[in-house]
Amino acid sequence: MKDAVQMDPKYRITAGLIGAIGLAALVAQLGLRLQHGQTLLAALWGMAGFFTILTTLLMAATMLTIAITGKRLPFGWMSMLTMSMMMVGLVYHTLLAHHFVFTGLRWWTDHALHSILPAFMLWFWLMETSRHDPRGGWPLLWLGWPAAYALYAMLRGWLTGRYPYPFLNVTHLGLEAVAINLAVLIGAFIVLAFALNLIGQSMPLRGYAEER
Repeated sequence: MKDAVQMDPKYRITAGLIGAIGLAALVAQLGLRLQHGQTLLAALWGMAGFFTILTTLLMAATMLTIAITGKRLPFGWMSMLTMSMMMVGLVYHTLLAHHFVFTGLRWWTDHALHSILPAFMLWFWLMETSRHDPRGGWPLLWLGWPAAYALYAMLRGWLTGRYPYPFLNVTHLGLEAVAINLAVLIGAFIVLAFALNLIGQSMPLRGYAEER
């Protein structure tokens, strides 16, 4: 029974490292904003508008919790986080990366948030999360977090006139174009969710050969 909830120490350490990198990237991003003259409150408010930042915060909290407690979290929750982190990387590198040229700390922070952490999260999911029962769930429920963010981002943009991403900017693109963009993103989330669920069900369970 203990083996069903307790995690292998090496994955517990790995979770802690991933969480620490996520936290370091967020602190670095905050520091960069403060260096540009923003107040702490303004910097935090600005960061809180981005799916990347909020998802990384959620991921870091989850991985540090795993590292501290040693408990394995539900497959659905970990799959939702993995899906969301993968979309952070995919959307950034397909739609946004060409707009920016960073150096120094901003380069490291950018790659940590959009490349390193999504890759590490997928690796952890493949190596640990998908190798233990119970695994499975309702992939459409995993869309709850991105759907909640989309509503929040649109409401925030409507109230402030500032949208976190250019493809959500109703002021510049119009409501119809933004609706199309959201539909495409939702479709991508759905495909990725079902793909992860399928992969998760097909991964060999750890310890199966010994138990048999």
